[in-house]
Amino acid sequence: MNYFRTLLLLFFCLKLSTGLSQILPPTLDCIRGDTLYWTPENNNCGPFVSTDVFFSPNPAGPYSLLASISDPGATSFHHPAMGDAYYFLQSNYNCPGQTPIPSDTINNLPPAITTLEKVSVQSDGVLVSWYDNMDQKTVAYIIYRSTDQGTLPIDTVFGGLEYLDRSAMAGQKTETYYVLAMDQCGNTGFFDMPHKTVHLTTKVNFCEQYIELNWNNYSGWQNGTESVQIWLGLDGAPLAFEHQVQLTDTLAYVTGIDDNREYCIAISAKENGRDVRSFSNMVCAISDVITPVDQLKIRNVSVNQNGDIDILWNHSSNADIKVLQVLKAGQNEPFVLLQDYSSQRPNSDDVNTTDTDTDVQNQVYEYQIESTDECDETVTSNNFSSILLEVQSDMPEQNDIEWTPFQASGRVLIGYQLCRINESGMSVTLYETEDGPLNFTEIIDPTEGSNSCYVVKAIHTDINSADTLESRSNLACIEPQIGLYIPNAFVPGGVNSIFRPVPTFDNSLINYRMQIFNRWGGLVFESEDINHGWDGRQNGSMLDPGVFFYLVTFEQPGGKTEMRTGTIHLIR
Repeated sequence: MNYFRTLLLLFFCLKLSTGLSQILPPTLDCIRGDTLYWTPENNNCGPFVSTDVFFSPNPAGPYSLLASISDPGATSFHHPAMGDAYYFLQSNYNCPGQTPIPSDTINNLPPAITTLEKVSVQSDGVLVSWYDNMDQKTVAYIIYRSTDQGTLPIDTVFGGLEYLDRSAMAGQKTETYYVLAMDQCGNTGFFDMPHKTVHLTTKVNFCEQYIELNWNNYSGWQNGTESVQIWLGLDGAPLAFEHQVQLTDTLAYVTGIDDNREYCIAISAKENGRDVRSFSNMVCAISDVITPVDQLKIRNVSVNQNGDIDILWNHSSNADIKVLQVLKAGQNEPFVLLQDYSSQRPNSDDVNTTDTDTDVQNQVYEYQIESTDECDETVTSNNFSSILLEVQSDMPEQNDIEWTPFQASGRVLIGYQLCRINESGMSVTLYETEDGPLNFTEIIDPTEGSNSCYVVKAIHTDINSADTLESRSNLACIEPQIGLYIPNAFVPGGVNSIFRPVPTFDNSLINYRMQIFNRWGGLVFESEDINHGWDGRQNGSMLDPGVFFYLVTFEQPGGKTEMRTGTIHLIR
């Protein structure tokens, strides 16, 4: 029983193996023109009979036998077809019980159109990429580029979907590309829409400090462009997004650039609805732009110990300046040149200029700095005036002091300090004020007989309170004023027997004269020596008691003429 079952199983397997045997078809390679080409298949099941060619004008059939070719070495068949033609082949062998199977079906249509994904400029060429056209006949892709001689093939790619064109000149012009599919027979598909690279050019504006960008828009995407961006890399840094422009823009500016820095710029375009981005050529350049004057200000104006005026000012020493001048103006006068630094620029930002041609005891001076850069842009500093202090005395026991206000645009006054400078040079503060009266009266001892010297200091800072400085006025001095003590009565031969004025501290008065008049205006006595007084006589004769009038004139230190008048009682 087991033996019978084994024989039955072997018989069943043999029949199954025989029933599944097939006659393999030739490999249908391609169609070139009206000729089919194939590679024969060797079947060993029996003798060769023919290669059968089947045809239909429709891909769904029905197919009819077009020809049976009895030559086993035949590899082609010519069939002039009108319109679309679809073919498959079968191998006909005398192999009883075995079934021939058909080859793949091909048609006489060219390979499907190939759609480009993008063309993007890289440092080593143009990267061309495309989508798989999903046509089984396609065995390779041919890359075409437009040249002055026309659109020419530059390379063929097997088994890939991108190509790097290292011979492109995308840094000098826009490059245009096509990709065509190719089948086994060398047939190519139709040209699709070309894709064009973005070509960027730049131009640096020296005076306006910007880089002008010009480019053409990306061309070729069926979905259109979603965004166009400017990418920037500074001083060797990788490119990064800078800002986005309008889709139709082909002109933009990178503003506010600095001198002597490397700017690398590219344009990036993104396809609408897809994460596909194309870059232009990258343009790198070391910027050559003007370094403008970004600071020009007078920080302080102050009278020094020599009576000259020091002007402390600040400027951009690295700026491209062709004219740099310090200007001055007297009261109600136009500005004139004080010092020209155009040919020999200061190396430091901070500069001190001393004005030695001044009359600080009588004049207020205003100062200004003016610069003109290499693009003929003129910048003017703030104005800053000196302070004039004056002192006078109408009475020997007091000095009246006043000064001009602190005037400096861009500076903030903190307050004034009025100081007396004694003979040893020590300073004593007499008066301080923030915004009070610009005058002060000092009560002095009229018998001291020494000069009084004063200076006022304006304490000021910048708007950020970070640069506090002191602007000093001129040193103003006044000689002591001589006072006269004049008695109103005297008794010849008594205690006060001689009538004469007594000065407060100096007996050597300049241009001194004393005259005594009677009540009728007659001159009874005259002296030009303060030590020679009136003894109550006229021409040697004693006068009767009564009221007399005196007139005393003299010159104060400094040249002012003083006059004293009054009455004197002569008593016996």
